[in-house]
Amino acid sequence: EKLKKDPSLRDKALKAAAVLIILAVILLSFDVFTQNRDGRRQIVDEDGGTETELCAILSDIEGVGEVDVMLQYDEEEKVTGVIVTAQGAGSPVVENNLINAVTAVFNISASNVEVFEKKSVDTIKEENKNER
Repeated sequence: EKLKKDPSLRDKALKAAAVLIILAVILLSFDVFTQNRDGRRQIVDEDGGTETELCAILSDIEGVGEVDVMLQYDEEEKVTGVIVTAQGAGSPVVENNLINAVTAVFNISASNVEVFEKKSVDTIKEENKNER
């Protein structure tokens, strides 16, 4: 009843409702634009947390061993390519498991994932010895 009698109060209420509607539309559009086609979200953090989490999960796969990864991003900060080095990547089964895991988590094709076998500790020691 106060809104009917006081036009300035009614205007304030309408403005508040309009602001809330605009905010809701902005939040919904943000949600839509941060989802991949299949509905999964890809969040990129600047401090390398994505790489750290990926290394942790990949190293838990049977036969993989120690892992390092490098992620390539596009202008929209979506992962477009991945390089993986892993101790067990010399095995075709392990290599395939790594590719499947990376393509699943980032929703990218296998052609955008490269997997290489890490140098063994003995190889690194031998190289260091030869450099001296």
